[in-house]
This record gives sequence, structure tokens and C-alpha cells, in this order.
Amino acid sequence: MRKNSIKFLFLGFFFVFLGCNTPEKNGVKATNGKSRYSQWLSYVKTTDGIKLFIKDPDKKLPTRIIWCTTNPKYIKASHADEVLDIRNIKIATNAAAHVGMLVALDARDNIGAVSMGKYLYDPTLKQRFDKGRLLELGGTSIPFESLSKQHINIWVSAGMEPLDQSNEERFKAIGIQWIPNYDWREEHPLGKAEWILFFGAITNRFDEAVAQFNAICKRYHAYDALPKGNQCMKILVGNFAGDFWYTPLQQSFQARFFSQVDFCTFSMNNKGTGSMAVGAERIYQEAESCELWLNPGFPSKQAILSAFPKAIQLRPFNQGSIFCYSHDLNKFWEQSALKPDIVLRDLIRIKQGNTTKSMLYFYREVK
Repeated sequence: MRKNSIKFLFLGFFFVFLGCNTPEKNGVKATNGKSRYSQWLSYVKTTDGIKLFIKDPDKKLPTRIIWCTTNPKYIKASHADEVLDIRNIKIATNAAAHVGMLVALDARDNIGAVSMGKYLYDPTLKQRFDKGRLLELGGTSIPFESLSKQHINIWVSAGMEPLDQSNEERFKAIGIQWIPNYDWREEHPLGKAEWILFFGAITNRFDEAVAQFNAICKRYHAYDALPKGNQCMKILVGNFAGDFWYTPLQQSFQARFFSQVDFCTFSMNNKGTGSMAVGAERIYQEAESCELWLNPGFPSKQAILSAFPKAIQLRPFNQGSIFCYSHDLNKFWEQSALKPDIVLRDLIRIKQGNTTKSMLYFYREVK
């Protein structure tokens, strides 16, 4: 069961970890707030609180406009605005990245329900879950009755549950505001990290969130400016999923990290924001010119072979090196969205050969 869960988490991350390679934004129109990197979140700080603008990436829903305030009676909101009283907030979330951002803001007490709680990384939250103080969301259905008993008043959605009219009405009936979080649709690592401002706004920690985000950006750009060594070092990325191997395209979220380290893989010669599915024959051919394999999704060579026995035919498996974050997926899932600078630093150090445990934070060599 544990093995299947790890495989599921890896595959899920691989597919949502894809997006475009876009330059820094200078901010959107003032009427829609501002942002530095995020495409789907913008914000305005006022004397009455924080005004959030959440845009639907698929353009099927109107922009959500949410006033986050401790003084709701003073807010003069239009009919299209929602007012969120951020006093005594209790959050349900079905994404580990959301948990990581709330932990970074020291807002653990605002968390009331999580998904897959047994895989929590933060020791304080793990202890609370084990003692039954955090509700397990589980499955694909929404436990409305349990949410009400737990006094949840905000459901922060990562898009993994159905929101039809019936469910929307049930949320309203029990006094829960459903708020979408589109960090997984962002096209820039710092755009994803910028969603810490969303959590700062709804937990009354906006200034702290701004300070943390500014520090992340500063570190990210400092690492990006470091010399990377030989240009375009060819690597193998990913693993088989069924009959196909999925590898990132040129404008994907994952490829952005690799291109910043001057890593390249054959699929990055093709434009696109997702991944390319290729057969085993092509992979074996491409692997012949690679000495490094990244992100196979397993913590050991034996685990790789147990899932995909033919992986032993890949050159990096026998004559190169393999690195992945899967030795501690819980840590990676909770923290990597808010630590793109550390992901970038790990990749740089792997390329430089500085790969002792003390030098790497997320990644480890797969042996």
C-alpha cells in the first residue's frame, strides 16, 4: 500500500509539475490587483484588509474577488465581491503544498482537515493527526457532516474534488467558503511560491508572507546567477508509466528548472507546456548519450527494477548516476512549492558533483 501511494504521489506530481516558461510579470492592471510572477493570483493591500483576485486558468468561471478582513462590517463590497472574516479561520485542504505554506507561516492552528494525513511531514501536524485532532478528508467525496463538526469554514481546493451546483449549495448551507487555489497551474516556480500571499491573506499573516516571498525570490535569483558548468549537459528525466515514458517539453514547468541549470533532455527540443510520451526504444537510444538520470520516482535501484525491470538496460543505471527526491516524498510535497530556490540549488549541486547528504536538501543519489 505504501509503495502504491508513493508511486501515485510521484506520478501526480510529475503531471501537475508542468507549465510554461514565462518571464517575470510586471503586474496586472490595478483594478485586478498586482502580482510579480503569478498568473492566477493578484492582490491589493488596503486599510481594511487584503483584496484577492483569483482567476480561473480555463476561463470558465469569473474572477473571484475576496476581501480578507478582520473588520467585515466596514467593507463596502460590490455585489461581485465576497467578504471573508479572517478571525477564527479553520481550513480544510486536499494538497500537501498548501499545508507546507501554512506551516511556513506558523499557521498550523488554522488547519482543521487534510488529505492523506498519515503522510504529513511536519511533526507537529503529524502528531495532531495521530491524536485525531485533524480530520482526514480521504477519497474523492466531500465529508460535509464531518467538516461541519470540525468547525471548518474554508475549503481551499486544489481541484481534486467535484464542485457541481449541488456540492456548492451544500458548502453554503454549512457555512463553508470554497476557494480555489491554482498554484499547480502556475508557469513559473516563483509564481507557484507567490501563493503564500494567498495563505497570508486568509490567516491574517500577509506582511509575513510578503517578507518570506521576497526572501525566496532573492535567493532564487542568487542561485540562478551562479555558474553552471558545461552548457547543455544531456540528461534522462522521468520514468515509465505503463507503456510510455513521459519526459518534459521545452516550455514546461519542470524544463524551466533544467534549462536554468543548463541541463537538457531530448524532449526539450520540442515546444509545449506539458510532457512528451515516448516508447521504450526511443528512451534506450537517448539514454546512450546520458550519464545522469533525474526523477525516476523511486528511492532505490531495486525499487526501480521491481516496477520496471527493463530499466537495467538504461546506460545511467549502470554507468552513470541517478538522483531523485523520492526518499522523502512527504517532505518534497509539503515544502518544494515554497522552496523553488532550494530545488534549483540542489540541481546545480548535482551538476557540480557536490552531492553529499549535507549538500542536498530534497535530492539524494539513488543507489
